[in-house]
Parts: sequence; structure tokens; C-alpha cells
Amino acid sequence: WHLLRKRYTICINESLFRCICIFILHHHITQNRQTHTQTHTVDHHKLNANPNGTPTPPHRTPYIVGFGGSGTVESVSPNADDETTRAFLNKNVCFIADPSKDGSYAEYIVCDVRLVAIIPDSYYDVDNSMASAASIPVAGCTALECMEKVGLKFVLPGNCDEVGGSGSSSNSSCKPTTTMKEGSRLLIVGGSGGVGSWITRLARAAYPELDIVCTAGSKESSEWCTKNGASTTIGHDEIEKKLGGGPKGSCDFILCLTEPTVALFASLSEVLRPFGKICLVVAGSDIKMLDLSFVFFKSGTVSTETVFSSIRCGYFLDQALEMSIILEALGRGALVAPLCDGWNEHRSDWREANKEGGYIDMVGSGHMRGNMVMKMGGGDK
Repeated sequence: WHLLRKRYTICINESLFRCICIFILHHHITQNRQTHTQTHTVDHHKLNANPNGTPTPPHRTPYIVGFGGSGTVESVSPNADDETTRAFLNKNVCFIADPSKDGSYAEYIVCDVRLVAIIPDSYYDVDNSMASAASIPVAGCTALECMEKVGLKFVLPGNCDEVGGSGSSSNSSCKPTTTMKEGSRLLIVGGSGGVGSWITRLARAAYPELDIVCTAGSKESSEWCTKNGASTTIGHDEIEKKLGGGPKGSCDFILCLTEPTVALFASLSEVLRPFGKICLVVAGSDIKMLDLSFVFFKSGTVSTETVFSSIRCGYFLDQALEMSIILEALGRGALVAPLCDGWNEHRSDWREANKEGGYIDMVGSGHMRGNMVMKMGGGDK
């Protein structure tokens, strides 16, 4: 409770679990219980710690991982008299966790209210509704943001709302803001993972005529990408061979969700069409050695994406709105959250998930398809 002495704090809770989240909101406090947390390969990396046994990062012990989830607001502080604060009371929500603070694999979590979205009533017909909501904050928002960076704003027909914008959903004349030329192509490198699955489903819902190509490393992953809405799947090392490169290229939009090695980026530069756009979502040592000369020749654009940049830069984006847009689309039945292939409620319980061969190991294997969420708590401690 020493955390509550900090300014702008709110707290969260949910009926099935004994998990409490603390959110920041203009001097007022709400208490909530968390239901599910999204699990990610980054979580597994952090849990493995360094070779010498010290946690990552070493200055934070114990280090609690987890960067997003879902829960229910249980109470607000007595002095919370403004409508914005009290609107969260007794509401189910999903949220992004601040990576500089303890995460969502815990009983307590600190999170800013600007990273919290109320789940609308229309959403509850969705299968595994709270689990699906927990898959939105990290992977869903990453997908939405990198799509926007290559010019693919997610706007459903009949809905003027878009990321970073506003409008009336009653205007049936609303259309996606990107004019889709005949033959336009989106390439998703690493399409079967959590973010890739969201991108494929979001892009297919908003742009039915778009040619979506996903790279996949196995027959199972290829089938998963097709199920999500991909037009075609190819091997990771077949990009230039199957799609065609050169000055004219073959892809308008490229989202790279794997390490952009020198060889891979050379292939992306080849298939990029003139004035096309590339977004890199994973960064490693190879990013220091990328050759941009062919992209420069084509007047291409290269951007990068991490969902936490907005938090680190003073809440640059309205990520609560991003989550709300996806929640609305799910509630309208425009798409289905891409939970992991074979996900079930029992195995997602954190006790089961942490057993050998459980969901945590599956996340760490690097071969998971879709999004994994873990149920936090329930029953005795």
C-alpha cells in the first residue's frame, strides 16, 4: 500500500481471481481484480534470467513479468468525484502494464489509467470473453500500431473511429482511409505468432480485397495463417523467389515480426514496391547493419514499432482508444481474437501453465501459434 502514496493512482480487481491492479488516475484510486494476463516470449526470456542466476534486469528483485491483461474494477477512492474516474467502477477492463513497473504475473500491478479500456456490454457474447480481452493490450495494440505505420488504418465499414482519431460509428458511409489499389499486397514476416495473427485478422476485416501473404515455418503454421485470413503462405526463405523483387517490387506494405537479419532485410528491400512501407517490430544486433540503399532508391519508408514507446515518451498515443476499437470490433463479430491454437481454460490456469510442458514452456518454445493468455489465481493461494 506504500504504492498508493504516489500521485495519480488507481487500483483494480476481478471476481475469479485474487489479483489486484493499481492504476493511475488524477489523484483518485480504484481497486480491481485481474482475471487473465497475456503471456509473451519476452516474459519467458525474463523468467529464464541471466546465466549467473540474476534476474533481468538485475536492479529489480523480485522481478515480476507480464505486460497486459484483463480484470474488473471493484472500487474507487472516496474522493473520486469526477465522472471519468467513477465510470470505471464495477466495469470489466483490459490494460497495458508499464514495463518499468512490476507486471501482471502478480497479485499487485501498477498501471496508468490511460492504458485501461472499459470492455463494452456488446462484447460479452464473445467466446472466452475475458481471456480474449487479455490478448488485446500487447499483441493487439502492437498489430494496430504497426499497421497504421505502413498506412493500413483499421476502420471497419460503418465505423468512422480509427486509431488516433474519432468519429461517429453511426455513419454508414465510413470506409478505410487507405485507398486500396487493385493488386495491393501486405507481406507479414512471421505471420503465425501473436502479433502476426492479430494483423492478419485485423487487415482482413478492414480490407477484404487486400492480398495478404504470410511467411510460415511449418505446415501447421501455414494452415493457421490461412485460417486467420491469409491469401497465401510462403516459407521464411522464399520471399524474393516466390514474390519477385527488383526495381518494381511486389509488396506495398511489409510488417517484419522476426529478427531483421541482413539477408532477410535484403529480401524485403527487393520485394518492396516504390514508395512502399516497411515496419520492423523486432530489433536485435543485426539492425545496426541494415543496408537501406535499395529502399532509398525506391523512396521507401522504414519505421519501427514497440507498444511501450508511447509509455516511455509520455503517453504519445491513445492506447486506451486502440484497445476500445478492437473490443468494439470483437463485440460486433467483425473478427475473433486469435487465442492460441488449442487454448483451453483449465490448462491456462497459472498452476497448470507453469508445469513442465505447460503453456509457459509452450510460449518459450518459439513455435506457438496465436496468442496465449494465463488465468491468474482462483481458489486457494
